[in-house]
Amino acid sequence: MKKELKYLMIIAAAVTAIGFVAVIALFGFEVKPESKSIGKNETPSYPMITNLVAVHSFSHGPKDAKVTVVEFFDPECESCAMVSPYIKKEMKFYEGKVQWVFRYMPLHRNSKAAVAALEAARKQNLFVEAMELLFEKQKEWGEQQEPMNEKINQILFGLNGLNKDQYLKDLANQNIDEILKQDEIEGRQAGVKGTPTFFVNNKMLEALDLDSLIAKINEGLNQ
Repeated sequence: MKKELKYLMIIAAAVTAIGFVAVIALFGFEVKPESKSIGKNETPSYPMITNLVAVHSFSHGPKDAKVTVVEFFDPECESCAMVSPYIKKEMKFYEGKVQWVFRYMPLHRNSKAAVAALEAARKQNLFVEAMELLFEKQKEWGEQQEPMNEKINQILFGLNGLNKDQYLKDLANQNIDEILKQDEIEGRQAGVKGTPTFFVNNKMLEALDLDSLIAKINEGLNQ
């Protein structure tokens, strides 16, 4: 498992660095660019972020944990979808020891609609389940030029325990613009240029592989 994810995350990092690469991996799928470059005129003038845990972000695990892992992700990002099952297993392995925080970096046409759906499902404590389902069904709604709001809703209607009427009500009565704006600004301040990007105790994971992530987590836990 670790070896497979290491290859996946190395591929994602290579795609981000090159800007446009199509890679056919051993797993039989195409990895596409998941990055947004920042030009000279776009360089943030704000001070660098020293605490990447935002109050508005979904988190799992104890808030006073010795180690906090922050992932900037995009629901429409193929690399994020590939990595997600492995992160889920690590969340279970480190249950009660590590806090996991998820923040948004929308880079695709339907990313905002997916984020809105996630936040609506979150109202019913179904954030993780909704994220997993959107990743699982990503090929059905991702990389489309037309709005896929209805398709995303149809997918999430398949969530066990979801109250559809409440979901639609919460979806209509929310404003995620400020959340996305804050995540994008603070992500850029911290050096995020593509997804997924991980931070362990506010330090960016330079080597994008599972072994490095686990090593950093264990290092923090043993301090």
